[in-house]
Amino acid sequence: MSVTLTAAVVLFVLGWVPVFLLRSERFAARRAVASPDERRAMWNAVAAVGVHVTLAELALTDPGAGPIPTPRLVIGMLVFLVGLAFWALARNTLVTVGRVLDPTASPPTLVTTGAFAVVRHPLALGMVILALGPAVAAARPLTWASFVVVVVALGRRCLQDEEELHATFGGAYERYAETTPSRLVPFAW
Repeated sequence: MSVTLTAAVVLFVLGWVPVFLLRSERFAARRAVASPDERRAMWNAVAAVGVHVTLAELALTDPGAGPIPTPRLVIGMLVFLVGLAFWALARNTLVTVGRVLDPTASPPTLVTTGAFAVVRHPLALGMVILALGPAVAAARPLTWASFVVVVVALGRRCLQDEEELHATFGGAYERYAETTPSRLVPFAW
């Protein structure tokens, strides 16, 4: 295994650790107050990301697949790092306003600045970009298919979050949605 491939494999595994740890810190508490449909969607998103990461790692380390071009590995790692940075920026914005303190209660504040001025669900966008990195590096049909599943699963969670945000903030959320029209993918959806 080349040094670049080893670096990619390590980055793609270890890079998800803070995301999973910080997203799961209140997962059980959130699930306890979620509707059955929301609980299913929460598990679907976790499963989709977990399967995608596993498939990408297997594709990258498959000795029978031949060498992976170094430029593709580097591009995949850079995409992954951009996703991690964007996710961290969104997470930091939430932490500064106390948004992540109690997932069992309605959000205390409508956050519309920082990464939240780009898309309405920047944590999910960060995870999509994170998932895109290994898909680019591996560039296999199965990893692209699992990437699509990740996008769909996270998109579903965004729709559920929007219902809660609209119920909590009403007109303020509608105005925010008008000024920040993209839910998950800038300029697309």
